Amino acid sequence: MIRSREMRTVLIGLVPTALVVTALIIWVDQPLAAYMAQHSETPLVATFRIITFLANGTIWYSLALFSIAFAWNKARHDESPGAQMQMRRVVRAWLFMIVSMAISGLLVNALKIAIGRARPKLFLYENVVGLAPFARTLEDCSFPSGHSQSIWAAMLALAWILPYGRNAFIAVAVIVAASRVIIGTHYASDVVAGAYLAFAVGLLVRRWFIRTDVYLTSAA
Repeated sequence: MIRSREMRTVLIGLVPTALVVTALIIWVDQPLAAYMAQHSETPLVATFRIITFLANGTIWYSLALFSIAFAWNKARHDESPGAQMQMRRVVRAWLFMIVSMAISGLLVNALKIAIGRARPKLFLYENVVGLAPFARTLEDCSFPSGHSQSIWAAMLALAWILPYGRNAFIAVAVIVAASRVIIGTHYASDVVAGAYLAFAVGLLVRRWFIRTDVYLTSAA
């Protein structure tokens, strides 16, 4: 019996995600990749080549570490009764973001190597498709998308930490993840799978943090 509400949510979400990913692989991925390759020199794609840099996990790890350092420094100069408690709350909330990103990132990289799906560039320019488990370099493996995982993990964490900005964070995640398809580095199914893994891991990590008395709202 599955007692965790979060685990049930993860498992329930797995079924529609698997169906969507399968449909994209069968009917959408290669035609869409070919279409985007034909329009790769347009201003729109050039814009998304810039946007896609927001998926770099270094940005969000740095934000979390900076926020932790800022909270610690602020508490060091604040002698009010609740200062240390607030500092611990902020630090743990940002640690949640770091842990969520790190675990989902490691999982995605492991799956990439284990599945070994060829990237769109190999399909487009070398006519290489299909899977080669444990036989391709990480750079040539496409499924799931690490950049999609990274931006979704970061934005979901921020949505839980700072709920008043939830809609904006989710919008950023959608746009940045979509950029991976638009610039031709990933198939659409890769992006959906990466987003799901970020959500699943984030939800389970969030449950663990909350169970250990780490409240994740209004941390900043």
